[in-house]
Amino acid sequence: MATPDDPSDDPSDDPAATPAGFGPDTYGRSFAKVYDDWYPDRLDTVAAVRSIITWCGTGRVLELGVGTGRLSLPLADAGCEVVGLDASDEMLDELRRKDTAGRVTRVLGDVANDTAWPDGPFDLVLAANNLLCNLDDGAAQRSCVEQAARTLRPGGHLVVECFIPAPVDTRSRTLSVRDVEAGSVTLIATDARPGADPRAPGPVTGAHVELRDGQSPRVRSWRIVPVTVAQLDEWCDGAGLEPVARQGDWAAAPYDPSGARHVSVFRRPGL
Repeated sequence: MATPDDPSDDPSDDPAATPAGFGPDTYGRSFAKVYDDWYPDRLDTVAAVRSIITWCGTGRVLELGVGTGRLSLPLADAGCEVVGLDASDEMLDELRRKDTAGRVTRVLGDVANDTAWPDGPFDLVLAANNLLCNLDDGAAQRSCVEQAARTLRPGGHLVVECFIPAPVDTRSRTLSVRDVEAGSVTLIATDARPGADPRAPGPVTGAHVELRDGQSPRVRSWRIVPVTVAQLDEWCDGAGLEPVARQGDWAAAPYDPSGARHVSVFRRPGL
């Protein structure tokens, strides 16, 4: 008999279902105010900007899930014309606060809705920092790749930065500690499930839970649907994009299939 803590206690759950109340703006609404503090400017930002300019020059760039502008602002400073699309008004507010000169054109819209995309063509479409994994399912992820291909000019590039998911054979619930400070603790709870397709992991639902002395708990929810390299290649091939490069990080470390991340570059044939 299943116990309340047994992952098999709710076999009727649809592993691919999006939790009630969870929408495209949930992550931004949850994390916008803490994102830059929790994830300060990463050391690979300079390498990322250098690589992106190698692929597109100082052309027109569309960043999907632009967030608070970690990449879009230095790209604009380097001379690119940057448009940032994000479903979260809260994230765009943070970008607006930092970008008082309006160097990045901000567009509020759901990446999964192709009618929300700004008009192209673009020299480069950027899906960094696991952007594809934030979409609801494989169909939405494939559609995003196809829309990117349509938005690119001939000879333009799609660049995807993503983590490499480990196989998930059984449902796994975990609780870990992110931070411990005087008077506060931040925990990370996750619920990872195998996918219906054995070639791909299922969705991972989670939350960062902040416990502060004298305050009510603060829950910051998130959900990802991992994307395998094989899936990405299949979608890009179907969209008519040709592979250009795959590396282990923005600094061009060799790609390792068992590594943590990859940066993959595809090109729309043409000029």
